[in-house]
Amino acid sequence: MPLLLLATSAKNDAHFVFADFQNQTGWSDGLAWILGLLQSALSLIGFDAALHMTEEMPTPAIDAPRAILYAVGVGGVTGTVFILVILFCITDPEAVLSTATNMPIAELIFQATKSRAAATVLTLALAVCFVNGTNGCVTSTSRLLYAMARDKGIVYHDYFAHINPGLNVPVRTIMFTFVFNALFGLLYLGPSVAFGAYVSSCTIFLNVSYVFPVVALLIRGRGILKNWQSEQAAFGLGKFGWFLNWVAAIFVIVTSVFFTFPGTLPVSSNNMNYVTAVIGIFLIVIGTYWLVYGKTFEGPKFDVIMGQPYTEESAQSPKKDGSSTGSDEKAQHAV
Repeated sequence: MPLLLLATSAKNDAHFVFADFQNQTGWSDGLAWILGLLQSALSLIGFDAALHMTEEMPTPAIDAPRAILYAVGVGGVTGTVFILVILFCITDPEAVLSTATNMPIAELIFQATKSRAAATVLTLALAVCFVNGTNGCVTSTSRLLYAMARDKGIVYHDYFAHINPGLNVPVRTIMFTFVFNALFGLLYLGPSVAFGAYVSSCTIFLNVSYVFPVVALLIRGRGILKNWQSEQAAFGLGKFGWFLNWVAAIFVIVTSVFFTFPGTLPVSSNNMNYVTAVIGIFLIVIGTYWLVYGKTFEGPKFDVIMGQPYTEESAQSPKKDGSSTGSDEKAQHAV
């Protein structure tokens, strides 16, 4: 699609793309730039999906870090290319942003191709990409929900901690995740502020979930990793660990605060960023659950995950090839 847009659309010059800065938010230029990071952050989240699938990987110590790096690399490169194409081709921003379809990308494609049929087909192609991405989300989230149920970390954990004997997958958590996503997707049909708050909260929640272990590691010191990483570990940050951890922590903490700001000034009920309300409701629900049901949480069952009795020696002595052990025993035990 980017190639088609470049071939058919009128073009802006390089100065408009790389040097022109138009701030219509009411905020200062610096703050407006920070608020604009939300879109780029949205293209980079979700790389944790690989971690939720490690129990089903043949060599998780190698495959999981590689998948994370690939996800960030591919997302960063393709996201950069896509946004550059849009900037070169968006010759009438006002018409694109105020389109009656409420889908600026569809209006941009229509302006470029001058064909409603082509715009419809290409927009559907984008929808297919989103559907494929949703499949990945459902797959990884269902495994995360299953793991929490197995550790008695959610309500109805006995029901959701179940592996279908014929398919060897957690069908119940897959269906629950699918229905949940479908229902929340209906927010797009409602007020734009509600959908915007949902999208912003997803970005913030994911980023915060990433940074919690990083901050904990900085507080406790990276030296603690020596107790759990052997010399044969397939992946490690080495001497760059401290620097990368600090950069990640500062970036997520700073941007997460600013992502709760309204997008434009002056603020009204129509352009208010209600993500703070979403976060507040989430904290109340999670806090209440922890106070009522927190005592039922048993923590990770390493003997089930590893397929063998868990000891400190077994944790510190992974296979040299990074492969997992006892997947069949784990599945049988989980059933």
